[in-house]
Amino acid sequence: MEIEIRTARADDVGAIAELMYSSGPDMYSYLYKSKALDYLRYEFASGIGFAGHPNVTVALCDGEVVGTGCFYDRDNYERLLKGSIKNMVGFFGYFGVVPVMLRSRHIKSVMRAPKPGELYLSNFGVSDKLRSQGIGTKIIQHKLQEAREKGYNLFGLDVSVANPRGQALYTRLGLQVMKEKHFSNPKAGVNSARKMELALMP
Repeated sequence: MEIEIRTARADDVGAIAELMYSSGPDMYSYLYKSKALDYLRYEFASGIGFAGHPNVTVALCDGEVVGTGCFYDRDNYERLLKGSIKNMVGFFGYFGVVPVMLRSRHIKSVMRAPKPGELYLSNFGVSDKLRSQGIGTKIIQHKLQEAREKGYNLFGLDVSVANPRGQALYTRLGLQVMKEKHFSNPKAGVNSARKMELALMP
């Protein structure tokens, strides 16, 4: 099985929104309710924001996207955040976006801006049909090599406590759990997350 890893394009095909949604279905459902998948498709196509296609790394098999990951650093965080806010307003409208923004205030309790020198991963998903075939490992190793070449000193992510399979993968790749964080709205049904990190420089 030949896997191609590259930056996503607007015309890529596959269950891209579903793959990103699988990284945190409880969080996405809390934020965007029944519109979560439609919003992710909208943001991907927009080309801006955290899930805009230029910020998405994809793995392709036979021309179809079978894996996704959004990688960004502190320098890009504010630009991506502004893009996602613009997308939320465009998708939900000026009145519809208000409850979404109110709910989004709680995100920082489990996900924060990357540290200086850190490359951060979010929206990481691999097709159910192709799991346990090394696709997730290939995506992360590809980006780790790039990160070292570009001088990053840290690689990090947040993994849900409800995703032991993901945590096992990250552990095999050398990441360590640094702390566990609890969602600040206990009624939201969003799982706690564990911050995992890997030092890239000696």
